[in-house]
Amino acid sequence: MIDPPAVPAWAWGDRMWPWESDVLRDAPEVALFLCLALGFALGRIRFRGVSVGGVAGTLAAALAVGLLAGGVTVHPQVRVIAFAVFAFTFGYTLGPAFFAAFAGPNLRYVWFTVIEVVGALAVAALVADVLGLDPATTAGLVAGAAAGPVALGTSADALQAAGIGSAQGALGPAYVLSYLFALVTIALLTSRAAPAVLRFDPAEAAAALWRRLDGEEETPPPAVLGRAHQVTTGEGRTVAQAEIAMGTRVSVERLRRNGRPIAFGPDTLLERDDEAVVVGVRQDVVNACAVIGPEVPGGRELDLDLEVADVMLAGRPPATVRALRAGLSGQGVQDLHVCEVTRVGCRLPVRPGTPLHAGDVVRVTGIKRDVDRAAAWLGARADAGRRADVVYLSAGLVAGLVAGLAGGLTVSVGCLLAGLVFGRVRAGRARFGQYDAGAARVVGELTLGVFVAALGLSAGPAAVELVGRHGWQVALGAVAAAAMPVVISLAMAAKLMMLPPPLVLGAVTGQHGLTAILGAVRRMSGNGTPLLAYTVVHALSGAVLALLGPAAVALARWVG
Repeated sequence: MIDPPAVPAWAWGDRMWPWESDVLRDAPEVALFLCLALGFALGRIRFRGVSVGGVAGTLAAALAVGLLAGGVTVHPQVRVIAFAVFAFTFGYTLGPAFFAAFAGPNLRYVWFTVIEVVGALAVAALVADVLGLDPATTAGLVAGAAAGPVALGTSADALQAAGIGSAQGALGPAYVLSYLFALVTIALLTSRAAPAVLRFDPAEAAAALWRRLDGEEETPPPAVLGRAHQVTTGEGRTVAQAEIAMGTRVSVERLRRNGRPIAFGPDTLLERDDEAVVVGVRQDVVNACAVIGPEVPGGRELDLDLEVADVMLAGRPPATVRALRAGLSGQGVQDLHVCEVTRVGCRLPVRPGTPLHAGDVVRVTGIKRDVDRAAAWLGARADAGRRADVVYLSAGLVAGLVAGLAGGLTVSVGCLLAGLVFGRVRAGRARFGQYDAGAARVVGELTLGVFVAALGLSAGPAAVELVGRHGWQVALGAVAAAAMPVVISLAMAAKLMMLPPPLVLGAVTGQHGLTAILGAVRRMSGNGTPLLAYTVVHALSGAVLALLGPAAVALARWVG
C-alpha cells in the first residue's frame, strides 16, 4: 500500500476550508480586520495578572490565519503607511518626556536604556554567530525580547533597505516566540526574583515612598467662599473699585439687575438693589457687607459652575506638585485643585512631592477665572472640542517621510524622529498641535495592529519552518536577551544608585518595550509610585530601542 503524499502545513487551509481560504486570499482586507478582532480579543486574556496585549495577539492571530489560508498577501504599501503613522504617533506622544529625560535628576535613568541596548545587542550577536541565525530571525528575536513592536517595523524597513525583503517571513514568527518567552522571564524576575533577592516587600516599600512624597505637612489653601449681596452702600462704585475695597483676593463673579443676569466688566457701575455674587477667601469676603451691602437671604445665584481643564506644562514647569500649588498663589489664583497628572499616557500619583516635567498634562478644577489664570501660567490648555490638529500632524508626517526617503534613513525611523521633534515643539503651546491622548492611543493601536496583521498574514507558512529549524534557539536567545539587562539593572539600581524599591521596579519595567507587565507591577505595589521611574525610562527607551531593529539586522549580516 502506497502512503499518500504528505500535505505541507500551508496547504491545510485549502483542505479544511477551501472556500474561506479563497475569500481571505482574494480579499486580504477581510483577513486583515479579522485578525485585528481576534488578536485584540486574545490580548485581553490575563494569566496571573499579565496579558500579551493586542499587538502580540494580532500578530499571533495573523500567523495562524495566514498559515491556515496558505498565505495572504497584503499590498506592501499598506504596511508602510500604517507603520509610518504609528511611528510618528509614538514619537509624538513620547516627545516631551523623551527630551525631559536628559535634564536634572532624570539623567540617572539613562543608564537603564544604555544597559538594555548593550545587553540586547550583545546577546543577539552571540546567538546569531553561534547558531547561524539569519538577519530577519535575529531582528525578530531582539524586537520580541527587548524592544517591543516599534522595533519590529524598523526591522522590516531595514531588511527592505538591505535588499533582503524576501527574508521578512521569519521576522514575525521570531518576534512572537521571543515576546512570549521574554514576557514570562521579565514577569518572574520583577515580581518574584527581585523582591526575594533584594529582600523587600513591594507593598510596604511603595507605601513608604508614598509617605515620603507627602513631605512635611503643608499649610492648607485658604477656604474660598461665595456670597450673594444686595447693593446698597456700594451704589455708584464700579466693580473694580468694589473688589479693591473688599481686598486683593476677592472678585465679583455674577451681577443681577432687575431680576436678570447682566454682562459686566471692571468699569460697570453698581446700582441700588443689584445683586452681586462675590467669591474669594473668607477673610476678604466678610468685608462685602460693608463695601457692597447686606447678604441676600438664602444665597441666591451661587450656582457657580466649577470648570475642569487639562493643561500641558510648558518648557520650565514647577519642579513638583507642591511648587505648582505654591506658585498659583502668586498668579492671583485663590483656590484650584490638582486632580490628576499624566505622563506618556500614565496617571502619576498626585502627591506634594510628585516631580513634574515639561509635557506632563495636569488636570485642574476650580472656578473659571482661576482655571484660566493657571492655564496661562503653566502652559497650554487642551481644547476639549478638538481631538487632533490634522494640519500640524500631517506636516510632521511629511517631514518624517521626506527625512526617511531623502535623508538616508528608513521611513519608519524618519517618522519616529519627526514625531519626537514635533511633539516636543508642541509641548506647552495652545495654538497648534493638539493630539488628544485618547485619539493618539486609538490611532497608534489601530495602525500598529494593521501593520503586524499584514506582516503576519504573509508570514504564516514560514512560522512552522522557523519553529522547526530555530525554535529552541530563538526561545533561549529571548530568555537571555530579556534576563541579562534586567539582572544588571536590578543590581545597579538597588546597590549603586540606591533607588527606592518601587522606583527600581518601575525603571526595570520601563527599560523594555514590553508594557504588558506594568499592570502587574502596579498591583503588586498597591499604588502608582513605580510610574515615577517607569514613565521616564519608558519615554527614553521607547524611542532609542526602535533603532535596535536596524542595528540587529546590520549586526546579523556582519557576523554572518
